[in-house]
Amino acid sequence: MRNIFYVLCIGAIIGAIWGTIAAVMIANYLEKKGIKTPFLLFKFYMFRNQRLYKEITLKENGEIGPLYKQFVIPINAALFSGLLALVIRLLTK
Repeated sequence: MRNIFYVLCIGAIIGAIWGTIAAVMIANYLEKKGIKTPFLLFKFYMFRNQRLYKEITLKENGEIGPLYKQFVIPINAALFSGLLALVIRLLTK
């Protein structure tokens, strides 16, 4: 069980890092389109930026841009892995 716990923790960390990198890339894309994201409030604007990116790319290309999935999937995987690791940790005490 301890190995599963460590694998899930590492998966959560990797997912969080991957999602953060995708969020920075989305913010960069939006900045090129004229939509600024305050640096100090970046954490609070991540989900707004994700929504705007989806709307803009859907309007421009007729489909959602690739960074959307690069943000949504790792963030959800990190959340799921973290919660599952927490449950395993609490059940094996």
